[in-house]
Amino acid sequence: MNAPVEDPSVLAARSQLPGDPPPSGLTPEEFRAVAEAVRWAPSIHNSQPWRLRPLGDGLAIVEDLGRSLPVIDPFGRDRMISCGAALFNARVAMRALGHLPTVEILPDPAEPTLVGTVRSTGYRQPAPGDLAMHRSIPRRRTHRRVYRSHVIAEEDLLDLRQAVAAEGARLSVTEPAVRRHLVDLLRRAVRAQAEDAELRREVERWVRRDAADAEAGDGIPLAALGTSPYPVDSLVHGGLAGVPDAEDIEAELARSTLLVISTRGDTPRDWVLAGTALERLLLAATAGGLVATFAQQALQDRAVRVEVTEVLGIWGHPQVLFRVGRALVEAPRTPRRPLEQLFE
Repeated sequence: MNAPVEDPSVLAARSQLPGDPPPSGLTPEEFRAVAEAVRWAPSIHNSQPWRLRPLGDGLAIVEDLGRSLPVIDPFGRDRMISCGAALFNARVAMRALGHLPTVEILPDPAEPTLVGTVRSTGYRQPAPGDLAMHRSIPRRRTHRRVYRSHVIAEEDLLDLRQAVAAEGARLSVTEPAVRRHLVDLLRRAVRAQAEDAELRREVERWVRRDAADAEAGDGIPLAALGTSPYPVDSLVHGGLAGVPDAEDIEAELARSTLLVISTRGDTPRDWVLAGTALERLLLAATAGGLVATFAQQALQDRAVRVEVTEVLGIWGHPQVLFRVGRALVEAPRTPRRPLEQLFE
């Protein structure tokens, strides 16, 4: 495989940096490069629920409540996790540009939709790790297709654990004996969603079935949905009749490693931290040739989420349930809105 090429926008912006430390403010080229990194963050159903606010020395991530999924995500937990991933990408891009970023999460109680700010507080030459992480941003995909029959190695798990711990969260690996219980809970949650006509309409809102729909620059193209017994697909392809059997779900999950990110608390700040931990993990996984997809239905149902916590016996509150493995084929990239549409 050829080595990934770094984002030209970052190369161009960095080439303008002088030999001596520049002022802490971002040039227009640098700001655009940071915004471009935010643009490719993962989000619930690729809803991209954020707006960007220029700050001179950085930017702010603001919730876009017009992109909410109130039926699936009534408390905004998945939306805040998505915004946390966007905040992390901004931080990565600023480091790749040679800036030392300082992050504040939920900095203004008077403005609860202000998720966080990333500001430059100095300058240093970017480290190789900063550049490698940044190169993973455009390469990362949510892979909803069949995985190879492969459980990831312990050394890969160590890298992923360290990535999550660095953001103040915890990564747990589900043991095979527990997976069957999780499969039953996941199927129960998916079945409940399939029976909810309002929820199915909300999911359908974010599915892009043809080229005209894809011009919206958001949502999930039909081609990106897998043909495997994956829970989200059942809501699109078959409703209640399409809910996969527990045996099919378990067989597919057995091809990968099922992981959960948890946080000590369960507040909006914890949700944002879960998002930064998730994106750090996903970028580390991408750099290691791994792919991931989500099984959030089991956490979107409040009753099932409590049972997931009990079954796993985990510390804190589960925020993201997902599987990691190696792909058989490349997954298509989901679309993104034009950069200009992201600004307040």
